[in-house]
Formats: sequence, C-alpha cells, structure tokens
Amino acid sequence: MKSIYKVLLLSSIFILTINSVQAQCNQYAKRNCMPELNPFTHNGQLNIVQMSPGEEAELEIPFYSGMSYKLLVCAQEVIGKAQFQVYDSKNKIVYDNKDHDFAKSWEFEVSSTQKMKIVVIIPQGPKASNGISKVGCAAVLVGFKQ
Repeated sequence: MKSIYKVLLLSSIFILTINSVQAQCNQYAKRNCMPELNPFTHNGQLNIVQMSPGEEAELEIPFYSGMSYKLLVCAQEVIGKAQFQVYDSKNKIVYDNKDHDFAKSWEFEVSSTQKMKIVVIIPQGPKASNGISKVGCAAVLVGFKQ
C-alpha cells in the first residue's frame, strides 16, 4: 500500500514540475520575444518547447496569401542562438537564418495560401563542466499585417 502512495506522490511532483517549467517558458516568450514582433500583430499562438544543444523541433503553420508576416524564433541564452529553416508546401527550403548571421526573425509574404514547415535547430555547443546538457526554452512566434 505504501508503494502506491510513493508512486502517486512522485507522479504528482513530476506533473507539477512540468507545469512549472511550461509556465516559465510561457513567461519568457511573452516578456522577451513578443515585443520583438512589433509592429506586426501576434497571431495568438505560443509555440514553445524546451530544447538542448543538438536538438531540433518542427511545426507546421498556415500562412495566407495577401498578408505580410514576421516569423520570430528566439531562444534563451543558456542554449545559444537558434537556427531555423522554413520549407514551403512542396518541402522546398525557402529560408535558412544560418545564411543571414542567425537572424532571429524573417519578414515575408506568400503568393498562395499554404502550410509551411518551420524547423528549429539548437546547434551543438560545449557541454557544461559537469557534463550535463543545458536546457532552455525556444519560442516560435508569428506576427501579421494585412
């Protein structure tokens, strides 16, 4: 019977820890990243993930013709500058910030409505002196103008 309580206690602690980390990442994105979208209007979606150097994540976002967009990818300093690549609906790369000195944002328009894939890469860096990988938040935000 005691082992069931231990499992429930550990599970509760794990869930609370995850929720706390997610809340911290949300606050980071709202406080540090969202202001950089100006003068574009935020689309209302917070795309946030915890990442370590050497990891990558991807997501698909719809973009509509006739609108101007600003795509912003920001990462906490602890994990370094984020690389991001944008692929069109035919999986052809249309932008790589590595070719632009790791710029945090890209302003563009699409000629036709389409879902585009954004791949975020945290380049491999030196590990901490204790051998533990650094972990930090990375956010992908989209702003628009009509």
